[in-house]
Formats: sequence, structure tokens, C-alpha cells
Amino acid sequence: MITYTDHTGMFQDFNFKLTVIEALLDQNPAFEQELEKLKLDHTDKYEWYTEDSGPIAELLEFFSKLQLEQGDLDKITELCFDGGNEIYHIIQPDWDGEDDVFDIRQVAGFENLVNLRSVIYISMCEEEVLKPFMDNNIEIK
Repeated sequence: MITYTDHTGMFQDFNFKLTVIEALLDQNPAFEQELEKLKLDHTDKYEWYTEDSGPIAELLEFFSKLQLEQGDLDKITELCFDGGNEIYHIIQPDWDGEDDVFDIRQVAGFENLVNLRSVIYISMCEEEVLKPFMDNNIEIK
């Protein structure tokens, strides 16, 4: 299990923050240039398929300290809970999805996503974790 936290305090579960960031990756977020530079600097040096390669610490650190701007959060209308999301492979390029390292335990802070209308649920959490969404009339697909 990842021991990183959201140092901004916006989300109680760092892994949920990663899902939020995932939803922004294709929406020209304010952090896009910095993330692209980090990817160039670190994923090319990643030791693919070596024993205990693990997540790239510099990317975990970046995401844990990343202050998401309200303008970016307002772009999010849908979240996708899926082990195949790009964000996990940015952090750990050879991650196979066979462990629970990125599993989401809670969604506290979703209230910051004022335009969130639906969640695509494939994996990454137990169904009861989604209850706050249902209680707030957010569709689960």
C-alpha cells in the first residue's frame, strides 16, 4: 500500500487523488508541463521489470504535493476507477495491477469536484467506498 498522503489536505486518500488527477490528464491541466518534464526525466530511466523497481518516488512526491486548481477540478464530470488507468503506469511503468498498492479506501474530498456527475466503476475499490457518490446522486456506471 502506498504510504504517500495528499499534502494539500484536499483528499484524505492519496489513491483517490490519483484517480482525480487521472481524470485531468487529457484536459490540459495547469500542471501538464511540469508533469511532462518529470515523465521525460524519470520514466526513460525506469528499470523495467527488475526486482522491486516499485513506483517512481519523484512522481509520487510530485502528486502528493500537487495543489489542484479549482479551474481544473471544475473540468471533471466523470471519474473512472480502473487498474488500467494511465496514472498508475506513469508512477510505476511496469505495474501489472496484481496488487492493491493503488486501491482506494475512501473518497473524502470528492465534494471539491462540483461538476462530478458519474463514476465508472471497474475496479480499485470495494463497492461500499462508492456509497458517498450514490448518496449525492452521482451515477455509478
